[in-house]
Amino acid sequence: MTLSVCFDALGTCFTMGPVIEALQQVMGDQMPPSLARMVVMDWFHAAQRDYTYASITSPPPPPIAKILRATLHRSIGFAMGSTPSLTEASVGDLEPVLAKLKSLTPAPGLSEGWDLLAQNGDVLVITNGAKETTQGYIDQAGLTKYVKRVQSCDEVGLAKPFGKVYEMAHAACDEVSGQGGERWFVASHMWDLHAARKAG
Repeated sequence: MTLSVCFDALGTCFTMGPVIEALQQVMGDQMPPSLARMVVMDWFHAAQRDYTYASITSPPPPPIAKILRATLHRSIGFAMGSTPSLTEASVGDLEPVLAKLKSLTPAPGLSEGWDLLAQNGDVLVITNGAKETTQGYIDQAGLTKYVKRVQSCDEVGLAKPFGKVYEMAHAACDEVSGQGGERWFVASHMWDLHAARKAG
């Protein structure tokens, strides 16, 4: 029986480092690097929350990239102690920041970890992000050979931690590795791990 390992993508396999650097460059002296990191992480986690709440109140939710685009000004405004209705004139052009959402970099040790796992089983990625964008992260990092399948929550119209997402992951494992094998779920978010365990 084959081991299947499903990974979360955003914040687990791929980091927000390029986005943090871009925000710091756009904001310049208005935002030191430590604050840029706090803003980006708060923005990312708030978008995850909004994506999940949209799944609850009006499924299917819009793509998470759309939520991120709509809420960046808000996160910057709250962090800088002003109202979230900042203008391009007061903040600068945020397109370079948003563009970096398509260029997230692999977390330290990801390549080595996937190499080891691929020798002993199958690697899959289950993401709240878009399938095409996530595949792009994998391809840009030169890790394509390790990943057997990428599945997006967009395919079931619900965000993690809804049970249907983990059912989709199980079905993907069945298709890739066959039924009955050992299965792991890897994420940096406790809520994701808890939901995966609850779903079996």
